[in-house]
Amino acid sequence: MSAVERSRPLASPLVATTWFRRARNAHFPSAVAFVAVLALTLGFSWRDGPAGGDGVNAELAAPAYDGPGDAFGRDLRSRLQFVVSAGSEVGLPQPPIPTAAPVQLLIPVLDVHRAVERVGVNRAGVLNLPVNAWNAGWYAAGPVPGAPGDAVIEGHAGYPGQPMIFGRLAVLKRGAHIIVILADGTRQLFLVDSITAVPVGSAPPGMAEPYGPARLTLITCTGHFDQNRYSYSRRLVLEASYAGPA
Repeated sequence: MSAVERSRPLASPLVATTWFRRARNAHFPSAVAFVAVLALTLGFSWRDGPAGGDGVNAELAAPAYDGPGDAFGRDLRSRLQFVVSAGSEVGLPQPPIPTAAPVQLLIPVLDVHRAVERVGVNRAGVLNLPVNAWNAGWYAAGPVPGAPGDAVIEGHAGYPGQPMIFGRLAVLKRGAHIIVILADGTRQLFLVDSITAVPVGSAPPGMAEPYGPARLTLITCTGHFDQNRYSYSRRLVLEASYAGPA
């Protein structure tokens, strides 16, 4: 499911080769750099292979007025109390931004309930493989699912007729539920917006960006399967919008 270098179509996330395993912990220095890197990641040949083994939120408190009890302070406190009691100028408190890493991915319609591993990219800009080929891989230098920006999770498609974790992703309908469970036990709900197949050398705009509305992108292989090279010709990209804590 990952891309490989143009000069040698090696393995996608479906083939846990030694070359990829040595590069598993390599990262680019920033999430912004990954936006450009991801075009390379999606740009070349992906392969599918045999399955592997089965394998603190920091809340910022509003600054309290703690000065002497002068007229200005008393007036300020009385005005704030009126605004809060009236409820016309202060909105409801917002939930804290998620910071815990994702640990499980649930797609109820597809009966998918698998662990999520942290992955990075190697020096060629290729997404590393999950240790367990049946698990999903979260790009750990990008946003946490539910935080601002585009959280990216990869998964294997499998062989034709032998689907793996994301092998039936294309059948999901708009509005289908995807739930990501974080390490702190919170559950983040996403709703499917679109599923597209992108050609070699392209990537959706905004993929892996660390800003903007919270959203989720799932990536796998699709298109023509080359049985000689065990590779797919296109990339399937599912985009989902954040619907809040589940």
